[in-house]
Amino acid sequence: MKILITGGNGNLAKMIKQNLDKYYIISNPSHNELDLLDFNKLNNYLNENEFDILINTAITGGRRTKPDNYDTFYYNMLMFENIMYFSNKFKMIINFDSAAIYDRKTDINMRNEDDLFTIPSDYYGFSKYTIYKRSLQYHHMFNLRIFNIFHANEEPDRFIKSCFISKYQNKQITIENDKYFDFVYENDFITILKYYIDNLNQIHILNKTVNICYETKYKLSEIALKIIQNKNLINIVNSDSKYNYSGSNNILKNMNIKLLGLEEALQIYENKYKN
Repeated sequence: MKILITGGNGNLAKMIKQNLDKYYIISNPSHNELDLLDFNKLNNYLNENEFDILINTAITGGRRTKPDNYDTFYYNMLMFENIMYFSNKFKMIINFDSAAIYDRKTDINMRNEDDLFTIPSDYYGFSKYTIYKRSLQYHHMFNLRIFNIFHANEEPDRFIKSCFISKYQNKQITIENDKYFDFVYENDFITILKYYIDNLNQIHILNKTVNICYETKYKLSEIALKIIQNKNLINIVNSDSKYNYSGSNNILKNMNIKLLGLEEALQIYENKYKN
């Protein structure tokens, strides 16, 4: 099976390739090799190469450490529309959706996949919302809705890794707004992704959109305590935050995919972190 992963320079694309390279023939061209904003280059590339599945990780914006602007929406939509012009060249398209489509200015608490009560006004969230709505027009396109994925090679300012840094450097970590927040470990994310890939010839059994989250919900402070195991190193500024970031696990649970879950995943992550 031949798979094209767009956004090849990104952590997500590299993580997928690293985990799935032994199972499939994977191409993850860098931006210099395949600029999705350039229609003609994309056309030439797809005329020269054939693939069964497209996994789209190409995206801009969405980081809390960097403000988004109009370009975020424009570039995300242009990349998506350029890709989908060639949708008939793929048997399956997997899009990485984002919980930002629920509108991060609202309380995102145990949302079902279709609980889109408001339209996001931020550039990134609106682009993901629009891409999701467009995706519904394609029978062979599926949305894996990500809340947060943690992995060994993530940046040190990401919450899970920053908790381990706090633990091993005996430094205090600050939680500005304590809230329920969904994290899924790299291994479980790959397990779900592989389930979709391996059912390429039975796409009628696949859920169009699925929240990538665990059944049990934890506040940030609870996750931090599981990792650090020292309350004195956890500083909570606001313990009554109303802006949670969690989704319903019902669809994923009914898919009967065996997952590690957060507690076991944290143990595996810690072993990798220490090594």
